[in-house]
Amino acid sequence: MKVNWSERAALELAETAAYVALEFGRQASVDMRNSIHEAVDNIARFPMIGKTSFSDDKNGIEFRELACRLSSVVYAIYSDEVYIVSIWSNRQDRNRLYKDLRQISKTM
Repeated sequence: MKVNWSERAALELAETAAYVALEFGRQASVDMRNSIHEAVDNIARFPMIGKTSFSDDKNGIEFRELACRLSSVVYAIYSDEVYIVSIWSNRQDRNRLYKDLRQISKTM
């Protein structure tokens, strides 16, 4: 399945990688990025692998997420494409994630 990254998700990945490199070292950052890219590859092959994270019934969009170490890859599926919408730190407030996904669903 084809995978598309939102600008938001790409930026979150870059910011998270920079933070991990600063706090834990370059190799930890490389390992984190590799882990996320491996998760995205698995999502491309098996799109239903992630659990349902948030459904916006009004806009007909279901967001799924796949945990990947301390982050999750949040995505939506449209026919034969997967859209990566966020790289979410699992330590953050989930209510903020749902609020963000509600906003994102309005633009999709």
